[in-house]
Amino acid sequence: MTSELTITMESVTPLFLGGANPRGAPELRPPSFRGAMRYWLRAALGGVCGDDEAGLSVAREAEARVFGSTDEQCGGASSITLRVKGDLSKPEEYQRAPAVCVEKNGERLRQPTGRDYLYWSMPGFGGEPNRKYYPAGYKFSLNLSVRPGVIDGRAVFQQAIGALWLLVQLGGIGSRSRRTAGSLSVVEPLAVEGLSFALHSSDSSGIVQELKEGLNNVRRLFQEHISPRRLAQPAEFDVLHSGVCKVWVLGIWPSSQQAVEAIGAAMRDFRTYREPDHSQVAKWLSGTTIPTVERAVFGLPLPFRYSNNGPKGVVQGRTKPKEQAIDRRASPLWLKISKTQTGAFVGIATLFKSRFLPEGEKLHEQNEKGLPLPLPSSYALIEQFIKEGFSAQEVTFD
Repeated sequence: MTSELTITMESVTPLFLGGANPRGAPELRPPSFRGAMRYWLRAALGGVCGDDEAGLSVAREAEARVFGSTDEQCGGASSITLRVKGDLSKPEEYQRAPAVCVEKNGERLRQPTGRDYLYWSMPGFGGEPNRKYYPAGYKFSLNLSVRPGVIDGRAVFQQAIGALWLLVQLGGIGSRSRRTAGSLSVVEPLAVEGLSFALHSSDSSGIVQELKEGLNNVRRLFQEHISPRRLAQPAEFDVLHSGVCKVWVLGIWPSSQQAVEAIGAAMRDFRTYREPDHSQVAKWLSGTTIPTVERAVFGLPLPFRYSNNGPKGVVQGRTKPKEQAIDRRASPLWLKISKTQTGAFVGIATLFKSRFLPEGEKLHEQNEKGLPLPLPSSYALIEQFIKEGFSAQEVTFD
């Protein structure tokens, strides 16, 4: 039985991997992969186990078997060992590009480039240094192995491989990984447990088929060891299930830089001064009740700043006044860039339609300027962004 894998990877977009000092030298270490793989393992487990109490119990036990846990009942050391090897001597410093002029609502506006829009927090603010990163084309090796003596080692290895495949094809590592940074691809073709880690097609239709086969194979790997269960709608957390997860191929570009710029510009243009939020949020910050803040569905916190000394505010979540605010809700939309074996660069989007905030939560302004608001009713705005911004093709899976 195979219980070890060494894979050579390549960064497709900048790797912002902060260590103890996020603004210091980037650090490529196993915890970056362990944390990311745990997220994708949980998504895959949830898509099979379901998210009711019984399903969560099964998923927690399976997750603990692979990556360990401090839980008293199912805790223990990780069954998986990860080792990373690469040249750490040549990081670069992020530099903001000059602003560009774009047309919006009949006006010419100075806006950040698409890249800077996606990586907005990477330049230094308030005297802080710019973030350092490993550039696109940086190569390193990752070794994954099952510890000797692990019980049910085959299941552990298969599930770890499934999580790694999802990370490589749909996700990324480090800061801004949901916004194309930290995207990875394999250098040489590699197939393990029926999963091809390299994309071979040069057109969107071919990529769609490759991802469909891979996603179905990932789900089959998990179903070999876990009986499928019912899934709630909406799901309580991000799960890999066709009922609450959508995947699209956004397009093909000749370089990763062009792909990042195009995707970032599409998101910038879709969100900037978008109505009805642009007008209604200004009224809300001045004391008028409005239906909701539609753009909040892309993630929280969400700042609003108006020119000519207009109102300013930050939208976040909170159950009741004076309770601790939920100042962060990670975006449900993952955007990544993959490099194919043909040298093309493909944009991939993954939308998890999980519960946006806990039951009873509402939107609040950070300084309580406006009354609490209902949450956006669906993820339709994100799907509209995909439809309007790209000639996207959906990846359907079981």
